[in-house]
Amino acid sequence: MSEFLKWLSAHPAAAATVVGSFGIVTLAVTSMYVVAFVQGRSVSFWPPKIGPKPDQGAQKATEQEVESRREQRVATASDAERGSQSNPIVQKGTALTTASGTRVVIESDFYSGATATLFRASMPSNERVMVKVFWRGLMPGSKAWELFNREQRVAEMIAHRNIVRTLDRGLRGGYPFTVLEYFGGGTLRDWLLTHDRIPGADILSIAGQIADALDFAHSRGVLHMDIKPGNILFESDPQSRVALGDFGIARILGAVERNITAAEGEFVGSPGYLAPEVFRGRDAQPASDIYSFGVVFYEMITGKIPFDEIQEVHALMLAKTERDAPDIRTYRKNVPEAVAERLEQTLRRTPAERPCSARAVLSGLEGLVGSL
Repeated sequence: MSEFLKWLSAHPAAAATVVGSFGIVTLAVTSMYVVAFVQGRSVSFWPPKIGPKPDQGAQKATEQEVESRREQRVATASDAERGSQSNPIVQKGTALTTASGTRVVIESDFYSGATATLFRASMPSNERVMVKVFWRGLMPGSKAWELFNREQRVAEMIAHRNIVRTLDRGLRGGYPFTVLEYFGGGTLRDWLLTHDRIPGADILSIAGQIADALDFAHSRGVLHMDIKPGNILFESDPQSRVALGDFGIARILGAVERNITAAEGEFVGSPGYLAPEVFRGRDAQPASDIYSFGVVFYEMITGKIPFDEIQEVHALMLAKTERDAPDIRTYRKNVPEAVAERLEQTLRRTPAERPCSARAVLSGLEGLVGSL
């Protein structure tokens, strides 16, 4: 350093250039920090850092709040973020061998839920299918694996136009999966997130088809137990074929074994759509599915679920078991009185007071809902 200073003292022109350059850099940096300070930005001298403008930060926060609110409209705090997760044992190009020996090749993620990931896939015949890979591992030959197999065989036997067909099943690396018929139009959750309001005709189409599926399953002694927008799939749009999927946590009426996807201390299903009696630990019944169907119907009309402002599970449990659901007209004032009354009945805390079937929820309301 001393040699350099000696050299500068012997060369006045070079010294002037160095001093001038240093002054320009110092002035430029000082000016940047002064401007940042005047604009109200956060300033850190070491490590050097200048934060965003306050209005940009506020805008970003607002956008995040809006997006968060959109997510909350269709899921409670216990739901996994849609599309943000994937199963580590399955990725694009992975080939799965089913119980029947069929080879299915994964193409891409389709939807991620709280217990599994849904993938687009193809069969050897080039037929497109969906593959649902569960995140909870099972030991081959264990009681849990046998129970999973039994429930999937039951799902394969529930043949109805408005129920997603289960085509096959299998196990990869200890993780169970099912092969389902393909629905390319996305889910009702997608629709709710991308549309501020669903037209009455579309609400009727969706609700009517899901009611048919639900009543059919109940007539065969099967409960769904996880009716929510993410489990309602479109063939192309709400006016096309709509089907109820994910009977993976359905239980047969009268079965004594614990549900395969239930874990100790966990709720089976999505808390925002569960009936009060399920929170109380009582056995689910057809009326429990009717309640969940009523929540989805309520949400399609308003964009909100009852107790939408409550995100903490135990607070939600307390609200559902001790308070009546808010009148739907709290969120949408032009809902006809007959529709509000039917939903009030559907969402009652006492199961016996609810309509006897999903179709009964809609009976006589078609013209009123269609005009919304």
